[in-house]
Amino acid sequence: MVITIDTTTARNEIRSKIVELASRTTLKKPVLRDDDVIPETGLLDSAANRELVVWLETRFGVEIDQRDLTIENFGTVNAIVKYIAGHARPMA
Repeated sequence: MVITIDTTTARNEIRSKIVELASRTTLKKPVLRDDDVIPETGLLDSAANRELVVWLETRFGVEIDQRDLTIENFGTVNAIVKYIAGHARPMA
């Protein structure tokens, strides 16, 4: 069964989550555009990256394979939305 997600809502939620995670380590509110390369921004440390992956799996009902954790799939907000949209499944 294919699940359709609202990509606009997903994009907003994912961007907000990344900014929330980044806010834990900086005094000023981080700014993130949907096509910014997240690792190049330095917004997330390795712990925040892991927390983001767990949140994505829980929030969108996806199982993210370690091999899929690439810049192509998770480098930008847009890439994450595309990955999630292609891997969403019904929640058990």
